[in-house]
Amino acid sequence: MRGIFRIKSGFYKLLLYTDTQRKMDNLQTGQNNFSPLSFLNNCFFFVLKAIGVFTLKIFFHTQVELREKIPTKGPLIVAANHFSYMDPIVLQSMFPRRISFMMTELYYEGRGKWLFKLLHCICVKEEGSNIAALKGGIEVLKKNGVLGIFPEGGVSKEGRLQEGNPGIGFLAIKSGVPVIPAFISGTYKALPKGAKIPKISRLKVAFGKPMIFKSMNEKATKKGIVEVTRQIMEQIEALSFSGKR
Repeated sequence: MRGIFRIKSGFYKLLLYTDTQRKMDNLQTGQNNFSPLSFLNNCFFFVLKAIGVFTLKIFFHTQVELREKIPTKGPLIVAANHFSYMDPIVLQSMFPRRISFMMTELYYEGRGKWLFKLLHCICVKEEGSNIAALKGGIEVLKKNGVLGIFPEGGVSKEGRLQEGNPGIGFLAIKSGVPVIPAFISGTYKALPKGAKIPKISRLKVAFGKPMIFKSMNEKATKKGIVEVTRQIMEQIEALSFSGKR
């Protein structure tokens, strides 16, 4: 019974937080006019998130560490490892704010495209220029939103952290907004790449301290972008040892 009361309390806090956050974001962006479509979209998102939180807490006993380090307002980039197709669901469910994810066109252009559009995902091309995707990411941040990126660019087959793509470094320097590193553990065991049915496994999301890279012209070089990308990936890797020491 206590578990049920805790779940109900959690949903109530989530509802209050979502409404408060929506109001703060509207004040910051100047979007004070009521939009029926936006309201319905927010309701749809909230229902999906509530289902995600319930499922992950009940069946996967998901734990969260250092969530208090996440700023409650203003633009943010959250960068995490990518070991499973469950990662976006887990990250968004445990994150206190709505995330607009950047995702590869291989999955974006599939049958679920309508859903990804509703969830404000940004399509990233596998080949050619991704100027449109980068501009889309910057636009999210200009509206005080949260941009979600999996710097590895795809799901790891071995469940090991891969090298990060420079897009995360470019966005961090170009925008100058805080970057929240995150490490998601347990999802590789629950649903590795190629698996269709998830296995019950304990999951955990560990968040790190906000990383800030000043938006300076002299740093906006290939070398600077690579260095920033390396620093972000190092912090994500460091979080993988959280709770093991």
